[in-house]
Amino acid sequence: MRSKHLLTGLAALAAAGVLVSCQNMPMPAGLSQGGSDKFVGSETCKGCHLVEHKSWSESLHSKMMRKKEDGILKDVVARWNDGGPAKGNVTGRAAKLDDVQYVVGSYWKQRFLIKNEQTGGWQFMDKQFNRMSGKWEAYGQKNDWDTQCATCHTTGYKVTGVDEATGKVLEATMVEHNVGCEACHGPGGAHVNSKNKKDIFGFKNASHEQQSMVCGYCHVRVENHKYKTRQGNDSEHVPHAKAGESFKAGQDDWRKWYPDQLTAPGVHAEDALDKEYTGDLKGMWLLDEQSKKYGFYDANKHHQQYQEFLQSKHYKQDLMNCASCHSAHASAGKPMIKPRETCKQCHQDELGNVDKYMPATGKTAGELFVRSHTFNRNQSRKGGPVASGTPVLQKGK
Repeated sequence: MRSKHLLTGLAALAAAGVLVSCQNMPMPAGLSQGGSDKFVGSETCKGCHLVEHKSWSESLHSKMMRKKEDGILKDVVARWNDGGPAKGNVTGRAAKLDDVQYVVGSYWKQRFLIKNEQTGGWQFMDKQFNRMSGKWEAYGQKNDWDTQCATCHTTGYKVTGVDEATGKVLEATMVEHNVGCEACHGPGGAHVNSKNKKDIFGFKNASHEQQSMVCGYCHVRVENHKYKTRQGNDSEHVPHAKAGESFKAGQDDWRKWYPDQLTAPGVHAEDALDKEYTGDLKGMWLLDEQSKKYGFYDANKHHQQYQEFLQSKHYKQDLMNCASCHSAHASAGKPMIKPRETCKQCHQDELGNVDKYMPATGKTAGELFVRSHTFNRNQSRKGGPVASGTPVLQKGK
């Protein structure tokens, strides 16, 4: 059994006006300049990086979480009364569309957050909407969102209150919702003041390992025994090891924070890929004959790309990183990468066949799957359907 050491001590809250409480969760319009460890928000970055900001604002990273009125799908509104959500998952209280304040996701599926009046946090509702099929699907997440998975839905997330007796996170703060500029480049306070490239994390001169680790902070499936949800369950994200601090891309190695209290198959050597896990990790890998024969374990669930990529020769031989095939934004003279076209830059033969060597195996919703990233050249799996098209929002439609 893993050690369950509890958090001790809390850091003071950052200056008022910079951080946003998860209790109230207003969306920040803009943030002021700060010091070297201060997050300043994507709107501040926009002042000098217009091309980057515009392309990022059109990406799914910028649309991870939105106010209902800004991000709810048109089909969700039209079909809400036809088998849609009816209650909160944590409290079980009846709720309507009018009670929804935030939506999570839009491309594959969409989920809905309402207030948890018992804790002051935010709870999911009991159904999610599958954009491709147009169907409602049961969703049973029974933990407050802001203590369960928020590090990957926000930027500058930090734990600011914890029950030392149980390890339950009671309060947390964030700089902004969504995967903002500083989620990948680290806090921009020093860079804003100096305008020096050395004062911000840039991917260009970073190693393959370091670049992939930044992406891996969110594209990973873990079970956290150190930071519990408000409901007292193991959480599914990786807050900073020290309460009161945020993950700083390019500075922090989150893999080393508390390995004895974080089950991370494929990331930590002691957490073997071929093991049968429990909880949220149960059934995360396809443990069939192909996996056993070739030693590549394709995901059976979504957001496990980092753990798949770590198995690949692309990673082990230091050939590539996530950003070799994906870009979070464009830049001057450098457009967004089209991932599907990158394989054939190196593989002019059959190995450049994305559908064959990257089958969609990780289930994310009913009959919707995410592509594998093990790059097994002996791949024989048949992938499932993937999402496509552009989400149509209710706003302005």
